[in-house]
Amino acid sequence: MIIKAPAKINIGLRILNNRDDGYHTIETIFYPVKLFDKIDVSILPSDTDLNSVIIKTEKHAIPLTKTNTCVKIIEAFFQEFRIKETFKINIFLEKNIPIGGGLGGGSSDAGSLLRYLVNFFKIDIAENRQKIMDVALSVGSDVPFFLLQKPCYATGRGEKLKSLSMFMLDYDVLLVNPNKHVSTKWAYENLNFDGNIKKETILSGVKVFDIENKNLFENEFETVVFEKYPELAEVKSQLVSFGADFASLSGSGAVLYGLFDRNGGGKIKSAFNNFKALDYFVAIG
Repeated sequence: MIIKAPAKINIGLRILNNRDDGYHTIETIFYPVKLFDKIDVSILPSDTDLNSVIIKTEKHAIPLTKTNTCVKIIEAFFQEFRIKETFKINIFLEKNIPIGGGLGGGSSDAGSLLRYLVNFFKIDIAENRQKIMDVALSVGSDVPFFLLQKPCYATGRGEKLKSLSMFMLDYDVLLVNPNKHVSTKWAYENLNFDGNIKKETILSGVKVFDIENKNLFENEFETVVFEKYPELAEVKSQLVSFGADFASLSGSGAVLYGLFDRNGGGKIKSAFNNFKALDYFVAIG
């Protein structure tokens, strides 16, 4: 089975307050884009009394140990649902989503694989919805979104989701990363954020994307991230100069995206070719 695991972008990202568990309460809109990792998975009965998981990939930076999100989600799933039979699970991961880019690649791999496991082992979703969500959340705050893979308003740590059935981007999306990596942990630690202030939500009432209200969709990480990585700020500026109607950092970075009018002639192609010539990661999603 080949599983397609989509990337996501954040359309707006605000920090509302500090939490007692050390995390932050956020609000954002998660939006899936047409950039995918591909997970080639086979699950066969084992001839021993132990499960085995073998994961391979062509990318050297991907861990092939228990720290891999695919391995984590398999272990959490088997434990939660007390799967008694033993299996040989082989995975080949074709990694197309940049690592640490703010596109949720590792979380998408986990969430997309969990969707497959639920189907493969015939887990009743209606009866086990909370257990499935608990498995997802045990691996990452945004893994639950990748169970849905539809536009969602998200709050809490990113796990409290409200589907936005009318929220569609009638744009071509250009994704750019000038070969940088931003640590999410560093980004949160360096936010100029007063944890004593609990901010009101702004995005919770949004139902559609209206370019006239693009100021609503600010990513609050941009200030701190652009200060340390001015080349990321330059990419955002260039996206706008090439004709993007809207440009933003996704997550805590380092990928930026630009929304280009689908009837905009060759604007997105010119931008794509410009960034490609600089040997940046670039994709149309």
